[in-house]
Amino acid sequence: MFIKVTKNSSGQSYYHLVESYRDKGKVKHRTLLSLGKSGEDRLDELTAAIAKHKEIFDTVQLAKNISVENTYILGPLLVLERLFEKGGVNAVLEGAAGGHPKLGFNLRNLIFTMAVMRFIRPGSKLKVYEEWQKKLYPEMIEKDIGLHQLYRALDILALHKEGIEKGLYWHGRDLLNSIVDVILYDLTTLRFESTRTDLGKLRQFGYSKERRSDCTQVVLGLLVTPDGVPIGFEVYPGNTFEGKTISDIANKLREKYYIRRFIFVGDRGLFSKKNLDDLRSKDAQGEFIVGIKLGVFKERHNEFYDINRYTWINGDVACYETTHEGDRCIITWSRARAERDRKAREEILDKIRKKLSRKKITAKEFITNKTYQRYVVGLEDQKKFELNEKAITEDATRDGYFGVVTNVAEMKAQEIVENYKTLWIIEDAFGELKGNLRARPIFHWTDKRIVGHLTLCFIAYYCEALMTKALREKGFILESPAIDDEIIKSRPLTVVESMRELQEVRAIPVNVRSSTIWVRTDISGNAYKLFSAIGLKIPPKVLQFNKNQKCSGTNEKCARNLM
Repeated sequence: MFIKVTKNSSGQSYYHLVESYRDKGKVKHRTLLSLGKSGEDRLDELTAAIAKHKEIFDTVQLAKNISVENTYILGPLLVLERLFEKGGVNAVLEGAAGGHPKLGFNLRNLIFTMAVMRFIRPGSKLKVYEEWQKKLYPEMIEKDIGLHQLYRALDILALHKEGIEKGLYWHGRDLLNSIVDVILYDLTTLRFESTRTDLGKLRQFGYSKERRSDCTQVVLGLLVTPDGVPIGFEVYPGNTFEGKTISDIANKLREKYYIRRFIFVGDRGLFSKKNLDDLRSKDAQGEFIVGIKLGVFKERHNEFYDINRYTWINGDVACYETTHEGDRCIITWSRARAERDRKAREEILDKIRKKLSRKKITAKEFITNKTYQRYVVGLEDQKKFELNEKAITEDATRDGYFGVVTNVAEMKAQEIVENYKTLWIIEDAFGELKGNLRARPIFHWTDKRIVGHLTLCFIAYYCEALMTKALREKGFILESPAIDDEIIKSRPLTVVESMRELQEVRAIPVNVRSSTIWVRTDISGNAYKLFSAIGLKIPPKVLQFNKNQKCSGTNEKCARNLM
C-alpha cells in the first residue's frame, strides 16, 4: 500500500490510499480510501496518525501474548546481598564451607536465604522449606532447598561459630590501630516452648527475664560495640547465674579478638568482688565500668545520698566521686532520672492501692512481688494491710541517684558515666533479637542446633546493625506522608520501617511469547533511602531476559536484546 496524490480538473490535489494487485499477470492499482485534500504538512499529520494507530495495534497484539502469573520478593534480598559482601559475611561463610569439600550444597546461599527470612517473616526452618523459599526471587537463592540441608547448614554454623565471630570482628579492622575498645556486655534469657531438660546441657529451667518460669531456656551473653555492632556471643545453660559468665567472657575477649586493651561495660547485675577481680586478673588484664546497687551500701547511705557533697555539672546533673575497695566510685544525680524513678514508684503504688481497696484480700496478693512486700505492712499477721509510708518516703529521698565503679584511671567522671549509659544499646540489641528477628522461642532440640540457630540470628543482627549505623550516619528521617504529626514525621528512619517497604519491591516474570522477562517494581521512599545509606545502586528495570539461553543477575546485554 502507498499514498497517491491525484488532481481534479480544477487543479486541487487529493490524497488516496492505494494498493497494488495483479490481474492476469499485470500490476494494477485500486483506491482503498480517500484521505482528503492535500495541504501544507498534511502528509506528516496523516503519517503520524497512522503510526499512532499502528503502535496501539502492535501493543494490543503484544498484550495478547503476555502473561504474569506470580511476583517474587526482591528488595530485602538486594540489601542483604550487599551487606553479606560489604560486611564480610560471604568471606567467613566461604571459609567455613571450605572445611567441608563434600558438603553437596552452597552454604552461603542457604544461610543467605534463612537470614533474609529473619527480616521478612521469621519462623521455623520448616516454613522456609515448605513455603517461603518459593516466594523469593529465585535467581538470588539456592534452588530446591531440602529441609535436611537447612538443618545441616545450622550444624556447620555451630561448628564454625568462633571463626565466624572472629572473621566478622576483624573485617575492615587494623590490628595495629585496635589499641583500646569499649565493649558492652549483658545477658538475657531465650525460652523454648518445652519443659524437657534431658536433650542436652543448654536447655534448663532458671531465672527467666521474660517471666516464663514454666519454660526451659538458655542464657545468652552478647558483646556489642558502642555503635551497636555485635562482635560475639556465648550461650550458657538456662540455670547459669549471670555473674559466673564474667571470667569466661573476659578470657575469650583476650584470646579470640587479640584486643590489647578493652574496657568492659556491664550493668548492676554483674557487680561483685569476684567479677571485678576476674576482669582485672593477670589473664584478662581488663578494665571495667560496672553499675552498682547503691541500696546494698547501707553503711554509706548518708554519704551517697547527701546532695551537698556533689558537684553540679549543669542545672540538671550533679556528680560525686569517691572510692570503693581501691577502685573509683562515681555517683550521679539527675533530674530526669529522679522524675522517672518517681513515676515508676507511683505506678506500683497505684496497683497496690487498687488491691487494698477490695473488700476481700489476702497476703498472697503481695508476696509474689518484692516491691509490693516493701510497700505493704501487715503481711505477717495478715490482719490489716496498709501502705508502708516510711518505706515510700525513704525511697523518695533516693530518686535520681545511680553509681558505677571503675578501674579506668585517665577518663573524667562524666566520660565514665557516658560510657556506662551506652548500655541502652545492648538492651536495644536484645529487643531486636527477640522482637524483629524472633530469635525466640527456640524450636531446636540439640545443643549444636541451638548454637547454630543463634549464630544465624547473630549474623542477621550483625547485618541489621550495619544498616542502622549507615542510616544514622546519613541522618535519614522517616518518610510518611500519611502522618500529619510533625514530631512523629521527624523520627529517624529505622531498619524495620525500611524493610517493610522493601518487601513490596518485587521481581516479576513477564512471559512474552516464548521468552521470559524479569522486571522489578519501583524503589522509592524509605526503601530508596536504605539503598542510598548502604551505597547500593538501583538495579535496571529489566533484571533478566530468558529466551534460548538463560541470563543471570542484572545482565543489561540480555535486556538490550529484547528492545
